[in-house]
Amino acid sequence: MKHLSKFVQYLKEANEEDETEEVKSPDADEYKDLQEEITELIKKSLKSEDEKVFDDFIESSTKDPDEVQIEGLINDSDIYDFYLKWRNEIDDVLSDINYYDNIPSENKVFSLYDYIIQGTRKAISEVILMLKK
Repeated sequence: MKHLSKFVQYLKEANEEDETEEVKSPDADEYKDLQEEITELIKKSLKSEDEKVFDDFIESSTKDPDEVQIEGLINDSDIYDFYLKWRNEIDDVLSDINYYDNIPSENKVFSLYDYIIQGTRKAISEVILMLKK
């Protein structure tokens, strides 16, 4: 009985600590390096440093991400290489948007390779949305 009451007290204290911890929301600054990399790829694709052209690209990519292509992120193999380079950040972005909660077959993806490619494309779209803000 003595051990049980200590265990109950431990659980109460642990619960109180959990309630006082601040819930962290996804922060765009958390992905600053990834944002910079995607910004550079976009500017390379546009062959322009003009902010107006860049902003127009960001706007059009947020409206229809499938129609916009970024040089270096067109082919599946390039996207896979990009994933390997930025896998930790990409996985964090996808986790923040609950991408991994969906069953791959619901998204019409049936191989791990395609799942990674589709997820990386989704993460890039999310980072572009962060650039818009």
